[in-house]
Amino acid sequence: MEEEYIRYAGFSHLEKLDMVIDNMLSIDPAIRPLDNDEQYGGLIEFPPNDTREFIIVGDLHGNNKNLKAILQHEQNLYKLKDNKAVMIILGDCLHIETVGKLYEMDSSIAIMDIIIRLLNEYPDNVFYVLGNHDTYSERLSKSGIQQGVLFHKALAKKRGRKYVELLQEFFDSLPVVVLHKNFIAMHAGPARGGISRENIINIRSNPDLLWQVTWNRLNETRSYPSKKEYSPYDLERQRMLLNCPPDIPIVVGHNPMWKISNEDSIWIDIVNSKDHVILYSNHETVCTYITFNKSKKYKVKHANLKVKKQKFLLGNY
Repeated sequence: MEEEYIRYAGFSHLEKLDMVIDNMLSIDPAIRPLDNDEQYGGLIEFPPNDTREFIIVGDLHGNNKNLKAILQHEQNLYKLKDNKAVMIILGDCLHIETVGKLYEMDSSIAIMDIIIRLLNEYPDNVFYVLGNHDTYSERLSKSGIQQGVLFHKALAKKRGRKYVELLQEFFDSLPVVVLHKNFIAMHAGPARGGISRENIINIRSNPDLLWQVTWNRLNETRSYPSKKEYSPYDLERQRMLLNCPPDIPIVVGHNPMWKISNEDSIWIDIVNSKDHVILYSNHETVCTYITFNKSKKYKVKHANLKVKKQKFLLGNY
């Protein structure tokens, strides 16, 4: 890995980002089907005979420490390197959520560099799903702070206008749903009434559906959900529209349910939902992720955040 790091470090940040986009545009259409415009669509679909371990990571929000901990936990990085595992990151690596630090963007730039490195090193083993924070939009605001706009400004100052434009191309090229015989994964919840395979593939031509799968949250009140929410019925419809078994887990990030519990940063089958996981990997004291290995039964895992400082396996960025 040391030799690979030295070779990779010789490229500029702009070249590294360009490499990622080239890799994404050369993926096998059998895994990422083309849309009606002959562009790569919004679906990643793994074949039924893919028996690798699947590692699913929730929202990270600039938390480099947790991402590195997951990669080092149980030799996960070596599993990627040896093609024994696939890592799916459910979007929202950007924009720190710590109170008092919402303006800080260096951590967002740093974690995006790590993810770009992973996507370049392991294009068949690491997949990043579009989240609602993966944007420069002024609509992206937290506690009145326009984090999308601030990230644009910080990135332009540090990397230049061309890099900013190329990262937008990266955002625009990201998939939104991952389908495997053992799970369905996306950043937020399904669209109201579910969304068909064809509409997922062609999701860039339907801004409303794209907005829903990156912004929808689970209805917590058991009343009729609003247009910004999904319900257990929508989860059932999503499985049916994708011809999946009724008990296949649907895994999302986006929506930490702190009002219900905050012990483990994972919420399973809450608010009358079944076979539904909400995963948050940005907790300061517990680093949670899940794995699937040859069945629909997943394992909840916690990476060690107390490991003594050591050189990160992928080197510096």
